[in-house]
Amino acid sequence: MGRTAMSALIRVVRARGSGGPARGVALCLCSALSFSLLPFLANAAYAAGMGLAELLLMRFVVAAVALWAIVAVRRPSLLQPRLAVVGLALGGVGYATQSALYFAALPYNGPSLNTLLLYTFPVIVFIVLLARGKERATPARLLALVLALAGVAVVLSGTGSGELHPIGITLGLGTAFAYATYILVGEAVDESFDRILLSAFVCTGAAATYLLINAVSGGPEIDFKPAGWLWAGALGLVATAFALTAFFAGMRLVGAASASIISCVEPVATVLIGVSLFSDRLSPLQLLGALAVVAAVVLLQRRQTTDPSPAPAPRPEDASRGG
Repeated sequence: MGRTAMSALIRVVRARGSGGPARGVALCLCSALSFSLLPFLANAAYAAGMGLAELLLMRFVVAAVALWAIVAVRRPSLLQPRLAVVGLALGGVGYATQSALYFAALPYNGPSLNTLLLYTFPVIVFIVLLARGKERATPARLLALVLALAGVAVVLSGTGSGELHPIGITLGLGTAFAYATYILVGEAVDESFDRILLSAFVCTGAAATYLLINAVSGGPEIDFKPAGWLWAGALGLVATAFALTAFFAGMRLVGAASASIISCVEPVATVLIGVSLFSDRLSPLQLLGALAVVAAVVLLQRRQTTDPSPAPAPRPEDASRGG
């Protein structure tokens, strides 16, 4: 599994030089589908006796080791120390803050409402980029945004929701703002910063934060079943290292606003996987919501093909660096 995931990561970044916006959409879709496996891998690790703090530490350690191994093989161009600090902060502060707020909100909101609040982040990203003059409020873009958010809301409506609670709503929206900030900062990182190298620094920063959290709480405790190592490794390789790198590479090609909207595929895919695993059924309305998210992605793909202006033009010297 480890060798296959690392090979896939290398193919992701080698694909940087060609394919343009359509490839960016595909990369963001791969990222969303990989992230959609996260709750299932995490639940399997919990069933093996792993605690949350230990799982998060293992997740980012495995991801960081895999990414640094690829960096060692590819040997990207040297980076400025300032960019390394940005990458570490994205993981150690951005990821850690988003995760902390999300899990703090869960007892108040429940999984469905919490996810719904998190997925207001595409709106935040879009509004910020509009204010900065980096996006245009075209009818196609606005329609894609509405379709994606409405689709997510409808799909999640059939999975149960938590009771509305002011603290939960505040924490849930805080999660969305934290994730939007993470995306906007990541999008603003210098294009010359190799995206696998960026992901390696992000995972290293997150691993350092969770190592500190484990140390403060007297951990990590490793008295879990051997299967826990397997599930944590899969979580680190597939739903973290690959998913994160694919997202950064795709965002470089299509822009932060489109990448955020395409990410709405993630919760829909999670529900569909749950349906296939647990023999549940989607209601006709939920199926319509899933189709709305797919329609939003198709609309964005067509827009990117005909008007790729939000994505920065690739530079010849970047082709050898990867995405």
